[in-house]
Amino acid sequence: MPAGRSILSFLLVCFAFHATAEVSLNESRVWRRARLVSLGQQVWSFESSYQSYSNRFAADGRVQSLGDRHARAVTWKQLLDSFPEGRSEIRQLMNQRGLSESDNAATAAYQIQRAEVGMAVDWAYGLTSRWMIGFQVPLVYRRTKVNTAVQLTPALAVASSQQGVKALQNVNVQGKVKSMAESELANSGYDAIPDERASWDWGDISLMSQFMLAESYRWSWALQQTVRWPTARNPSVGDYLQTGGDDGQVDVGLGSLLDYRVQKWTLGWRMGYVMQLPDTLRMRVPTSSRLAIDPSVRRDLGDWMTGALDTEYRLTRRLQLNLEYAFLSKTRDKYQSGSESGARYASLGENSEQEVHQTRVGFLYQLGDRTERSGVESKTVASVGYTYPLMGRNSVDASRASVELISYF
Repeated sequence: MPAGRSILSFLLVCFAFHATAEVSLNESRVWRRARLVSLGQQVWSFESSYQSYSNRFAADGRVQSLGDRHARAVTWKQLLDSFPEGRSEIRQLMNQRGLSESDNAATAAYQIQRAEVGMAVDWAYGLTSRWMIGFQVPLVYRRTKVNTAVQLTPALAVASSQQGVKALQNVNVQGKVKSMAESELANSGYDAIPDERASWDWGDISLMSQFMLAESYRWSWALQQTVRWPTARNPSVGDYLQTGGDDGQVDVGLGSLLDYRVQKWTLGWRMGYVMQLPDTLRMRVPTSSRLAIDPSVRRDLGDWMTGALDTEYRLTRRLQLNLEYAFLSKTRDKYQSGSESGARYASLGENSEQEVHQTRVGFLYQLGDRTERSGVESKTVASVGYTYPLMGRNSVDASRASVELISYF
C-alpha cells in the first residue's frame, strides 16, 4: 500500500474509534404525550439532569470500566529499548525468569470518572386544534477526571528494587512506564490525556411538530416529526474519550404516540425512528506530511429506533406518579474516504451499534392553581424523575436524576 494511503487509513481508523458516540432518549414531558396543547397555548420547559459514571456496557453487554479500552501494556522489549545501559542485566534477569521480549513487564490502566449536567429548553405552541410545533435546545456541561494506575509485574518489581538491575534502581519505574504508555497512546492518534477537563457542549437543535390523527374521550393518537439541525460541534478526532452524542449532521425522525385514559390512569405507548443523514467531515492531517492525503471523510451514522411504555396515576388533584420502561437501539456507523471504496473501511464502525433498556420513575406536581386566559388554560408544573439502565451495549451504565419546570400559558 502506498505511504499516503497508509497514513490515510491510519487517520481513518483513529477517527472512527474516537467518533463513536452515544445517543440518548428525549425525556421532556412536553413531547412525551399524544395529547396536544390547546389552540393558541404555549408551553415552555426548562429541564436539568445529572449523572456521574465510571462504567459502561461493552459490546457484549458486560459492564466495563471506561478506562479499560485505553489501558496499555509495556513489554520487556520496550523496556530494553528505553534502558540501553542496563540491557545486559535486564536480559540476564529475563533469562533467569524465562521471559521473552513480547511478555508484558507492566501495565498502565486509566480510571475515568465523568460527571454530566444536562440542560434543555423546550417550547411548543398550539398552531391549530390538531397541530402543534416547537423546538428543543440542549446544552451539556461535562467534567472528566482521569487517574493512572501503574502495575509492575513481580519480575519488574524485583528488577527495580535495590537488589535488582542497577540501571533501574535510581529511576522512577512507575513514572517511566506511565510516560511510555501515554507515548504509545499519542502514537496511536490520541491527544495528551489531562488529569481533569471540563467543557460546555451544545447539542443539535431539534425542530418538532406533532399532529393529532385521531382523538376520543378516552384515547389520543398522534404523529410526531423531528428534524435535528447540526448546531453541535463535532467531537475531536484525537479525543481519548468521546464527549458527545451523534451530533453534527441533519437527522429526520418520525414517531407515533398513543394515550389511553381510564379513571385516574393514563397509559402511554411511543415508537420512533430517526434517520441520520450522511455527511462529510474534514479531518486533521499531519502538517509535517508532504503526501497528498484527502482530509475528507464521508460518514453515515447509524439510524436509531426508540420505544416506550408508561403509565401515569393521579394520586391527588396536584400530584401524579409516573412509571416508564423505554429502550433505544442504534445501528452501526459507516465511514468512507473521499477517494476510496467503502468496502476498504467497512470495519471502521466496529462497536458503534448501541442498545439500552431503562426504567424511569417520576412525580409530577402542579404549582399553584389553574387559571384561564381567553379560554386557554394556564398552569405551572414541576416534574422530578429518576432513570436507571437495566442493560445495554456500547452505552453508559449510569442512573440519571432530572428536574423539569413546565409552564403552560
